[in-house]
Amino acid sequence: MVCIERIYSVSALVGSGACNADCDFCAGKYLRPDAKANPNYDKNLEAAIKLCARYGGWSLSLTSSGEPTCSPKALTRALEIYTKCAKEGAYFPNVNLFTNGILLADKDYCERNLPAWKDLGLTNVAVSVHSVDRAEQARAYNLPDYPDLGDIAENVKSYGLGMRATLLLRKGGVDDATEYARSVDTLISKGIDNITSWPVGNPDGTRNEYTPSRLGTFGIRRWLHRNAKLCHGHDWGGGVYDYKGNILRITDYVTKHDPKKDFVRQLVIFQDGTVAYSWIKEGALCMK
Repeated sequence: MVCIERIYSVSALVGSGACNADCDFCAGKYLRPDAKANPNYDKNLEAAIKLCARYGGWSLSLTSSGEPTCSPKALTRALEIYTKCAKEGAYFPNVNLFTNGILLADKDYCERNLPAWKDLGLTNVAVSVHSVDRAEQARAYNLPDYPDLGDIAENVKSYGLGMRATLLLRKGGVDDATEYARSVDTLISKGIDNITSWPVGNPDGTRNEYTPSRLGTFGIRRWLHRNAKLCHGHDWGGGVYDYKGNILRITDYVTKHDPKKDFVRQLVIFQDGTVAYSWIKEGALCMK
């Protein structure tokens, strides 16, 4: 057993698990039965944030087994816990909200929530993008329509928050270098200059019918090596690139905890209050 030297980040699932979309390949559905009020959640979230900060962590990600913006009170509460920790020294330079972005096209929703969330430490909003074509994006979410990504970006940035995209690599969507390059350039043109990508897969990291081919994924990585400059690599795979002054990041969907490694990619706080060393609870429990 190797001693842990670093914990890079914290991912917290918040809210009821409610969602305003219906993705065929949703990775969070299996967690929704656990999305109930739990007396241990708040204290375990606080403990995880402080533990991660003690081991050199640099980011907090707020997500859900559904859509976190459908539970704004839970998001606010999680950020209040983070603010308390930050005042006690457990500060992260990156506090990210991962979302499908739908509600952030509503100016009234943004006005009600984004200023308060920013005051509580939120720094960035990361919108999941399956396609830069609006009709295809709606189809991926099984919706009749999807807002314009440029409008979402404008709303988010108007409150002084960073706008990011999670450009998902999916079979039949963004699944090769040509489509990846087109998507990246389109997102940048819409004011989104910080883009992270990973292949869609199962929660345990295995491939499924929506995972792009290995050849397609290799082509994307090769395109990055040819057209962008590597800034740094990740211990768990992938890395961060400079593309014409924009940030492109490629990584794995999940990292199963390896007790032989001296680092933890992220502590995950599930909605039932469990804290684990990865999205796969088995063999990775930290606290309950």
